[in-house]
Amino acid sequence: MGHQSAFGNVMQTDIEQLFAEGGLLSNHVEGYSARTQQIEMAEKVSEALANNEVLIAEAGTGTGKTFAYLAPAMLSGQKVFISTGTKNLQDQLFKKDLPKLREVLSVPLKAALLKGRSNYLCHHRLALAESEPSAVYQQHTLQTLREWMGKTSSGDLSETDLLEEQSPLWPKVTSTIDNCLGQQCPDYDDCFIVEARRKAQEADIVIINHHLLMSDMALKASGQGEVLPDADAFIIDEAHQLPAIASQFLGHRVSSHQIQELSRDSIREMELDATDMEDIRQSAEKIDNRLHQFKLTLGDKEQRLPWYQVVQQQTTTQDALDSLIMAIEKLEQSLEPASERGRGLEQCYQRCQEIIKKLNVFSDNETDDNLILWLDVRGASFILHATPQEISQHFQQWIADKPSAWVFTSATLTVAGKFNNFIQQLGIDDPVTKSWQSPFDYASQSLLYMPSIPVEPSNNSYNSHIANIAKAVIEYSQGRIFLLFTSYRALHEVADALQDMEYPILVQGAGAKSQLLAEFREHGNAVLLGTNSFWEGVDVRGEALSCVLIDKIPFASPGDPVLEARINHLRERGGNPFRSIQIPSAVIQLKQGIGRLIRDKRDYGVLVLCDPRFLSKPYGKIFMRSLPPMPITQQLDDVAEFFSLKATV
Repeated sequence: MGHQSAFGNVMQTDIEQLFAEGGLLSNHVEGYSARTQQIEMAEKVSEALANNEVLIAEAGTGTGKTFAYLAPAMLSGQKVFISTGTKNLQDQLFKKDLPKLREVLSVPLKAALLKGRSNYLCHHRLALAESEPSAVYQQHTLQTLREWMGKTSSGDLSETDLLEEQSPLWPKVTSTIDNCLGQQCPDYDDCFIVEARRKAQEADIVIINHHLLMSDMALKASGQGEVLPDADAFIIDEAHQLPAIASQFLGHRVSSHQIQELSRDSIREMELDATDMEDIRQSAEKIDNRLHQFKLTLGDKEQRLPWYQVVQQQTTTQDALDSLIMAIEKLEQSLEPASERGRGLEQCYQRCQEIIKKLNVFSDNETDDNLILWLDVRGASFILHATPQEISQHFQQWIADKPSAWVFTSATLTVAGKFNNFIQQLGIDDPVTKSWQSPFDYASQSLLYMPSIPVEPSNNSYNSHIANIAKAVIEYSQGRIFLLFTSYRALHEVADALQDMEYPILVQGAGAKSQLLAEFREHGNAVLLGTNSFWEGVDVRGEALSCVLIDKIPFASPGDPVLEARINHLRERGGNPFRSIQIPSAVIQLKQGIGRLIRDKRDYGVLVLCDPRFLSKPYGKIFMRSLPPMPITQQLDDVAEFFSLKATV
């Protein structure tokens, strides 16, 4: 089906009728607004697909953007990859939205769901896990996984609750790019990943996630191959997340887990194919010892630090790292003659080379100014990162190498109404841009309360002021509130102050995110306190959520090693990092937090912005221009009146 005949020649009224008959139109408000916006967006996406354009489209909550990009993609006759921010959104698109739209549009197309390899049960790795001496302690779980493997058609572990994502068994029964045997695997013909990629190769619409998309970009940039087949178009939903995820994948990472896996796999492969080469075991065991010594120099306190600071604070760390590298080099020498014995040994040899190459970046005296070297310690494990200063050149080249249509969409892409920040971050040349604001009637559905606080956020008494404001607002909202914080410290201080209230108090960390949200909905009058992960991707409709309080402007911590390096880098070049980096990032985060409040045309609620800097600092105007058109008050009585009036409606 050609693109123009499928969509471009259909009159707007016909599209609207098609959407309306299928129950796909955004129905949040009457008349011109959401419905017209949804159709306009569908047409813009359609034009981008037809003309190989780069479209950046901001679509506020309630515009119906999912169907606005799905319909043109399905009717285009092209092979389209649709990338989402999370695996949960992937599943929703594939299992709910696509089938509904396929039924309405009557389009005979193939769709596929593709995730990263760590999401799929691996036949070979499961067999290896079963053969380990420690398997006796996990025998029941391994047995149930094997039984499930015989029933599942996808092997996607998200389809079963047999294994928690944090389970130590998870990495043992899934593969990585390091340990996958490829076509030499004895279970290659039954491989779930191979089957998932085959379906993706044959499909018209493929649903992926940003991590997989960026993994593909990083592999191609390094000349190591690719993860994804070619496509005619890419549609990126929740595109505001892309710059941060791209930074992760375009750099280098080495984790303690990777090194432990290398050591364990080398011994296992030696026992299978090179029993006469005992030096492999000795070398691998020496790595375990050197890795332990290196970990001891780092401590077990969770922290993220620039590498130069780590070396300055603990002078033995660099020596311990050099000793670890030497131990891995010794294993590499032992594996070289053994690599011809089997694919597994050959792979371990190659993994040695790759890890040595990455670790040498942290050992070399000559540093690359384009890379930010930093350490992430998480209890007994660590990750060494080498993150690029900028991703724009990489991304620009990647798009240039893919002569396809690109659609970037999210509810939060502009800062004070402009796309400049997003465009600069990704280095996009001459895009088409369009913004559709949320169609909700914020004038009647919401109220913005900006309380007067006599101290700055840096003051030690600030959190006690937040707690008092929260208590007063909670009484009027009768619970039903999200308290969103920029730090765990503030969260816990306020949580402690609220413990005597009569409403259910739910605190991030007391359970899984999904569990806390389920409890919040079920109670109907709960108070939920959360940090970063609750600022976005959370959808609670109806009266259960009628108030959102934000403790202060969500500036990223200047102590974050990547942010610190980028700030210094820009400052050295004469730029203004506060205005160019910190403010835009905080605006996007703030808009995400605010977006939790009004999710439906029947919703109503109060937004409480506590930070006095919104009104006292010149840069506060940038934030205020990025807010929905809400009535503003500084009087608590107006909050009481708002809830009182809504209760009588």
